[in-house]
Amino acid sequence: MSAPPDSPPPPPATGAAAAGQSYHAFEDPVLDRMLGIVLALGAEVWTLRDRLRLLEEALARHGIDVSTVIEDLAADPARETSMTSDRDAFLARFLRAISADEA
Repeated sequence: MSAPPDSPPPPPATGAAAAGQSYHAFEDPVLDRMLGIVLALGAEVWTLRDRLRLLEEALARHGIDVSTVIEDLAADPARETSMTSDRDAFLARFLRAISADEA
C-alpha cells in the first residue's frame, strides 16, 4: 500500500543503503528479509490505524457516531460468522505463502 497523498516523502537513503548495500542485523539473510517484512507490515498497520482514527474523528465532527455503529455491527452474530470465515480464508492465503508445504 502506498502512503496517503498528504504524507511526506521518505527520507533519502544514507550509509550502506545509499551505497547500494543492505543492512544486516542477522547472519542469515532470510531473517533480515523477514525482519524487513515485519517492519513494513507494522508500518502499514500503524498507517491504517492512524487513518481510521482520523476518519472516525472526521465523521464525528459531522455528527456521525460511527464507533457506535461499528460496535453494533460487530455484535451481529450473522456478521460475526461471515467475518470469521473471511478471516480464516485470509489467514490460509497468508500462511500458504510462508508454508514449507506450498502448493
